[in-house]
Amino acid sequence: MRLRQDSQGHARLIESAVKGRGDSSDVGQAVRHSWSRCLSSYSLDPLQVKKPLMVERSDLDARRERIGAVLPIARIEMLGLSRQMMHTQYGIMLTDQDGVILSYVGDPAFSMTARRSGFREGAVWSEQELGTNGMGTCLMTREPIVIHRSDHFLVQNTELTCSAAPIFDMQGRVIAALDISGSSSGAQTHTLALVDIAAQNIENRALLQSCKQYHVLRFHRCAEFVCTPGEGVLAFDEGGTVIGANRCTLEALGYRDHKSLCGQRIDTILDVPLATLLHMGMRHGFRPEPLSTRFGHQKFFAVVQPPADEFRRAPKSVVVGARVSDALDVMQPTDPVMMRNVQILRRVLNRDISVLLLGETGTGKGYFAKAIHSASRRADKPFVSVNCAAIPELLIESELFGYKPGAFTGATREGNIGRVLQANGGTLFLDEIGDMPLPLQARLLTVIEEREVVPLGASKPVAVDIRVISATHRDPVEMIAKNQFRDDLYYRLNGITLTIPPLRERKDAADVVRYLLRIEAGERTPVQIDEALVQRLARYPWPGNLRQLRNVLCMMLALRESDYLSLDDFDEGWLTGGRIRPRAEVAAAAAVIGEGDADEDNVLGSAECDALRRTLEACHWNVSAAAVRLHLSRKTMYRKMHRHGLVRHDVGGIRRHEADAEAEIAVSDGSRIDPRHEDGGTDLPGKRHIPG
Repeated sequence: MRLRQDSQGHARLIESAVKGRGDSSDVGQAVRHSWSRCLSSYSLDPLQVKKPLMVERSDLDARRERIGAVLPIARIEMLGLSRQMMHTQYGIMLTDQDGVILSYVGDPAFSMTARRSGFREGAVWSEQELGTNGMGTCLMTREPIVIHRSDHFLVQNTELTCSAAPIFDMQGRVIAALDISGSSSGAQTHTLALVDIAAQNIENRALLQSCKQYHVLRFHRCAEFVCTPGEGVLAFDEGGTVIGANRCTLEALGYRDHKSLCGQRIDTILDVPLATLLHMGMRHGFRPEPLSTRFGHQKFFAVVQPPADEFRRAPKSVVVGARVSDALDVMQPTDPVMMRNVQILRRVLNRDISVLLLGETGTGKGYFAKAIHSASRRADKPFVSVNCAAIPELLIESELFGYKPGAFTGATREGNIGRVLQANGGTLFLDEIGDMPLPLQARLLTVIEEREVVPLGASKPVAVDIRVISATHRDPVEMIAKNQFRDDLYYRLNGITLTIPPLRERKDAADVVRYLLRIEAGERTPVQIDEALVQRLARYPWPGNLRQLRNVLCMMLALRESDYLSLDDFDEGWLTGGRIRPRAEVAAAAAVIGEGDADEDNVLGSAECDALRRTLEACHWNVSAAAVRLHLSRKTMYRKMHRHGLVRHDVGGIRRHEADAEAEIAVSDGSRIDPRHEDGGTDLPGKRHIPG
């Protein structure tokens, strides 16, 4: 009878609290709202006796599998909690987001109460099923909570005290709840603290486990607390986009929730360039480094963990003394126009939207196109580049679309697959598309629209899956007005049009100098550059853009006498068209800044000749060794030697016979390299040299 009277009193308390009467002032706001949901949304009766709903074994196994690494990580924490709470008659439970108990660890002395209360694996303890309770209400409120005795909605549970904390994934979604329940007569606030700490430990470890493919920033205001339970953990991808974080990160950086943080660029949050963060991840050893936020001026100490080995990308470009990664990721421009270009590309990176790149010759349109391909899901498929201005008009159709054996006079017996089909599954880059003849523009339009190509001499089309990137230094709109370019092809190619600014207009010219130097130096050559030299190079207008800058950097690297480049290693004549002067003369003129127009061919040709001669002499005229040192093929090395008239002298200093010099150009397989052939990598037909 007493139980019945107590039950009626509990029911009246719930009704009073929901209606906001004064006699329920001791009821907390979270409990009051939960009771309201139980009555109005779930239609539950506090006097109803309910057994927990049990899911089938197969469903339970599926739920455990879905929660992934959280389960084994949580089991470790639960066992640790059980040792701390030994002999306190408590049960420790992990539920999934639906309130289904996935794992249970309990004091044997509490086992009878646990069975009677329904604390068993597979039981559903959602608020909808069992009213206000630790696990279910915690999942609803997304906050740690204590449901002490009469806080429960159902009378049958009012002998329990439950302390529960939510577990979030790295995007802020509630994926589980950790609960400690017992029969304590007092509200155990210290128990809530224990369970909340354990929940955050599970979050952090699960986040680190699930972010192996990303870079992970681990930070704290105190260096000694980095990589401890109270640290901030923030995951970001190669492009600097924040993928996820733990709750400590939100608090430390002042963000309201995960939604406002995830998707941001990390270098807009921290006052550190992305390239610096990537380099931090490449260093060995544990040494937290100071960082600060961009706006809050807060100071932190941090380390960066790189992606696990199995998730690291294959090398696409090199960074001095460091692990390599994708070009689009590492370049990280700080110029506003280029930053906007990269941001736009990231949004459409894996969508089959055509990209049209506009810009002066030498601005890096081809490099940019390759970076787009390398960063996309097509990275492991072919990247085929076609220079529409370099292929003779009579050959461009067969080069692009291929041909069947015997399709025309001179066709090979094997036929030719063509560049379009070579790019199947990958990316087709059409450089200088503005120079493509009008008749071929119509055929190209058909290929892009129909996604199929008909080789010359064939009758059936062949399906093709390509992403098209095109580039030109000309103005397509102006060409359309002059009937030099098809407007329908233009509108098909410019799904997204990006303008690559010339180097002289870029705000990050100094960063570009440093970046290209790292690229040219190579991974195994840690070269440093003096800031004065960086600024000198950054101020020059570079009529040849990145191409000219790279050539000058190559000359400096080839001529350097140490791994530290300064103004002493730089010759103003390389920019102004003068001769290459002796080193002492260069040092005397280092402070003089000239901005005259450069005769690029003359300057770079002279510099290249001198670099080749120095390297050959350093290698005792071992051509293979010199080619390796200059990162050239042996064929290209011979071609350049012939172009500059570089021949070996005998011991007495007498020039070798001209016939011997000609023989020097012959390669080991007997094929003579025609010095007029630009790439030096393919022998021209009919130019065979018979040794001996």
